Amino acid sequence: MSKQKVELLAPAGNFSCFRAAVNAGADAVYLGGDQYSARAYAGNFSTEEILDALRIAHIFHRKIYLTVNTLVKENELANLVPYIKPLYESGLDGVIVQDIGALECLRRRFPGLALHASTQMTITSIYGAAYMKKLGVCRIVPARELSLDEIKDIKDKTNLEIECFVHGAMCYAYSGQCLFSSILGGRSGNRGRCAGPCRLPYTTDNGRTLYPLSLKDMYTLSVLPELIQTGIDSFKIEGRMKSPEYVAGVTAMYRKYIDQYLEHPDKPYKVAAKDEQLMRELYIRSDICTGYYQLHNDKTMVTLNEPGYSGSSQEVLKTIQKQYILQNILLPVTGHVYIHAGQPALLTLSCDKATVTIEGALVSGALSRPLDESEISKQLSKLGDTCFELTDLTIDTDHSSFMPVRALNELRRMACLKLEDELCSMVKPKISVNHDVQEIFRPKTAVQIGEVNTLCVLTTTVEQLMAANDFHEIRRIYVNSDVFITNHSLEKLLLSEKEYIFVMPHIFRKKSWKYLTEYEKLLTSGRFAGVLVRNLEELEWLVEIEYTGMICSDYTIYTWNHTALDFLSQQFDGITLPLELNRKELDMLSADCAIHFVVYGFIPLMYSANCIRKTLDYCINDKEKENNIYRLTDRYKNVFAVRQNCIHCYNILYNTVPLSLHGQLDSVLKKNYNMLRLDFSIEDKEQTRAVIAFYLRRIKGTDTKYEFPLKEFTNGHYKRGVE
Repeated sequence: MSKQKVELLAPAGNFSCFRAAVNAGADAVYLGGDQYSARAYAGNFSTEEILDALRIAHIFHRKIYLTVNTLVKENELANLVPYIKPLYESGLDGVIVQDIGALECLRRRFPGLALHASTQMTITSIYGAAYMKKLGVCRIVPARELSLDEIKDIKDKTNLEIECFVHGAMCYAYSGQCLFSSILGGRSGNRGRCAGPCRLPYTTDNGRTLYPLSLKDMYTLSVLPELIQTGIDSFKIEGRMKSPEYVAGVTAMYRKYIDQYLEHPDKPYKVAAKDEQLMRELYIRSDICTGYYQLHNDKTMVTLNEPGYSGSSQEVLKTIQKQYILQNILLPVTGHVYIHAGQPALLTLSCDKATVTIEGALVSGALSRPLDESEISKQLSKLGDTCFELTDLTIDTDHSSFMPVRALNELRRMACLKLEDELCSMVKPKISVNHDVQEIFRPKTAVQIGEVNTLCVLTTTVEQLMAANDFHEIRRIYVNSDVFITNHSLEKLLLSEKEYIFVMPHIFRKKSWKYLTEYEKLLTSGRFAGVLVRNLEELEWLVEIEYTGMICSDYTIYTWNHTALDFLSQQFDGITLPLELNRKELDMLSADCAIHFVVYGFIPLMYSANCIRKTLDYCINDKEKENNIYRLTDRYKNVFAVRQNCIHCYNILYNTVPLSLHGQLDSVLKKNYNMLRLDFSIEDKEQTRAVIAFYLRRIKGTDTKYEFPLKEFTNGHYKRGVE
């Protein structure tokens, strides 16, 4: 028998699903309340239901993790502490968090509360995990795109608990970095309201209508030994929107095979054909795959022809209902009752290692018919809605006494409550201090932040850089780091009179580490005034190499509230405000560092490890070509450009029209942001020149009648925001 333990973590969208998970053998259950949960359309739990679930879970020695895995707006933050307080006091086992502000708030106000970094934080390597550890996080749920090698690397080098998805639906994009549903329809995945546009049909470059963004469901029963050997601590089943039958059926099957392997790790491992068939008949999306654990990407992971679910077998559902749902599991209890006239009744109940004794009412002598043992046993065995089943009762009575039925029932009720309390106290999380927590104050550069409304430009391609260089009014230019990887002679394009900022990749995984030496050389060459980072992985790397230049965060490092902004302003010299807040929400935010604001750019709707071109055509792996663009057309004839980044092997799918706030410039300029940024991505040289010239005229106010040079544009969320 293996000594290794693996937690089986099941989802619960409502109380019925919670009971189903417990009945089917889950070690822990993750669920969301009526606030801060990234499944806004699940049934979710009231505070009272969570408290009830905590009690039941702890009686059965199970755990509950609460999802607080949405980005939190400024006007919502104040209620976070009152919301968590009663749950914390009742022994909440952990909280799964996305928002940095919420994380900071929870770790400061609730010492010892286990903090788990959500997969929405897009942790992709040891750098991001190490940063989370400094903040007091004890467990991370890494990006679903990581390989077993990458996960093992994080486990071995940080010793953090690792929680990984093993079954269920998979997003096409890196979780936490998808604005597809948000920008198209105002339903933000960062707020648990994703409308699933990735599951819709799109027409490809060669005219085929397919479902190229719809991934197959994850199914890992066949590779469980490899996952266990990697050192994953918690196996997580996706499905807070699913039925109790789904939760119970999937949980029971993973329970069976986890236990089977751990019991006999040296025996040949194989999933029975009938079990695999059962899983296929239980709410699977067209087909299954083992996820990214053994593949970086592949078209075999994509449904292509069928986006929907195949439904569930009614026979399978009925079997699951009978076994796990219609009747709850019960804990065996033994009892001893003492009933003698003239003395208080005594009832002792024992369950596992817990034993309690309750003193009841004074027993009277019988006037006519004394209590017999069968009547005593009958009343004390009625454990009703409790979690117990009385399996043995020893009765000590003088056979001449009497107690009303009501008194016997009260004795039983009080004993059961006390036994529940005792069992709960035995598993209540121990409050401990994480000594790895650090108060992080990065020494920042002496950057002057007094300038306001300075127009700057972010460039992705060489021709965009050359276009920006032509404008003497543009002093600061952000330059894509990848252009220097593919062409080392490009440093000659960096002009002495300009201030250049080195722009790190959107996704920073182990695959990219081979470029770190070159990045460091460029950053310390004296040609760059600073660096723009897109994720916390890159910030931690810069801290580890003791980089002393200016560091700015992009909008992909979210600052939705003052706590997040205050904390990150201690890490960054400049912060770029997020794209999903409206004007009123943005106006609530200010910080002691330079504030950057994007006024133009094609918004990246999703970043993905899976590759559109590889799925629909073939892998070009062309690192020399800047503009690897594939196009998808939706059912409304909108065309989405998808860039393949072959250096770091990820895709970026852009919105069909650019964000442009030229019509809102009056209100933007009144805010006096330090930097107003024009982001260029898929534009050619002439489009880049035209947009820069347009904004220079508008900001100077020299030509307000000059028309925007591109045909269409959007105000993004500046006016509307997200729910």
